[in-house]
Amino acid sequence: MTKSNLLKSHPLNSPFAKAPIVRLQGQPVLLFTQQHSSLLQALEAKKVRIFSECRSGFCGACKTRIISGSVSYLTEPLAELNADECLPCCCIPSEDLELDLSPEGAAVVTYSCGNRRAQTPSTRKTGNLKAVPQQEVVED
Repeated sequence: MTKSNLLKSHPLNSPFAKAPIVRLQGQPVLLFTQQHSSLLQALEAKKVRIFSECRSGFCGACKTRIISGSVSYLTEPLAELNADECLPCCCIPSEDLELDLSPEGAAVVTYSCGNRRAQTPSTRKTGNLKAVPQQEVVED
């Protein structure tokens, strides 16, 4: 199956599909949509630090441990992988995905709330999601 055929047949292309959320060590970083050509491209767009070389599944330089979730490969990787690893350069998430990568420096998803005081995760109320650099606090 070619890359374009896989993207067309992927569950994300259903009009009722929920776009997978990609988390890094528990921190939500991105909502994977059809605008992303690969998981690596989506992570790089969010300024996630991930080493890569060949970008085609051959070298294994971008090998990443999957904490939870699963991926679909656009091209079959040639690098050897364990069952809990993926090559972001040649795959896309099949469902919500958590990776063992540091969210440090990445533009992560944060919650904004109506009040102006800082909130801890235990007191945070559900609000609108916004992508902002991790060091910055944004409130509505």
